[in-house]
Amino acid sequence: MPRVTIADIAREAGVSKPTVSRALNGHPDVGAETRERIQRIAADLGYAPSVSARSLRTGRHDTLGLLMPLEQWWGYSDIQYGIAEESARRGLHLLVHPLRPGEQAEREFVTQTLPTLPMDGLILLMPEGTPRHIGAIAHTSMPTVVIDDRGHRLDLPYVESTNRAGFREAVLHLVRHGRRRIAFVGGQMNDAFAQERFEGYLDALREGGIAYDPALTLLPADREPTADEITELLGTDPDGLAAAWDEIAFSALNALHTSGHRVPEDVAVTGFDDSPIARVMRPPLTTVRQPFRQMGAAAVRMLLDSIEHGRPPAHFTVPTELVIRDSCGTHAG
Repeated sequence: MPRVTIADIAREAGVSKPTVSRALNGHPDVGAETRERIQRIAADLGYAPSVSARSLRTGRHDTLGLLMPLEQWWGYSDIQYGIAEESARRGLHLLVHPLRPGEQAEREFVTQTLPTLPMDGLILLMPEGTPRHIGAIAHTSMPTVVIDDRGHRLDLPYVESTNRAGFREAVLHLVRHGRRRIAFVGGQMNDAFAQERFEGYLDALREGGIAYDPALTLLPADREPTADEITELLGTDPDGLAAAWDEIAFSALNALHTSGHRVPEDVAVTGFDDSPIARVMRPPLTTVRQPFRQMGAAAVRMLLDSIEHGRPPAHFTVPTELVIRDSCGTHAG
């Protein structure tokens, strides 16, 4: 079936093509009755405006881009949902582009792919590790906002969560309920987000009047701790254990059960992120909920602000939330 054109509508309505164009674009110089009749005829004929023609006329594509690392992590789906929901609410399309791991893929995206994509701005989810070429986007004309839960801090506007404050709140909750030998089980300590959570742990110890004991910490630089390392840590007799993220907490719960420790009677456990599995663990895991959907929506709002008004504020922070479940053996408070 041939595409319906403005000429077809003009012929059916008995008006000129410029009148049809002005009516479909809501120009005030076309009378209300004529405009409504033309719009009704256009709908009856199945007219769909040319996206490319509109883009040439307005300089806008009404499309946002999302650069997604090809990594399997549940949090990305929540972030993407928030981005898609806010984009749809504002009548925008979303163009998702996968980013393969490695420097070559980053370089090719920045130098070859990015200039050809029909979009008004880009939202970037930070890949694993420190990117070497993505930061060059800051020197292009493409409005860009980063969702940065890893703490890379490129020279681009970014949305973040409260890693340090959220972890501090979780550890203080244990302190307030009588736990004094609280272990920190971390990983990937070379990454800023892990360091921020460790600093939140230290903040809580200071506020609780508890001396820092290095024997109660596991701090692998570029990996998660092993089950054997966690089991060895349990030999220091902690009465609380704060894991840098939920998957580490799951490993800790397994080690505690295997070694005969009761959770939470002997050792209270907290995590970070609030993964979908946290609530079905035995016992259900107390954790810090990352506001991933809200971060995605905030990134869309920041990006639109950049597109319409120039560079947005340097960053926007979405607060985390402590979720109390049975693994810490206490109620909220």
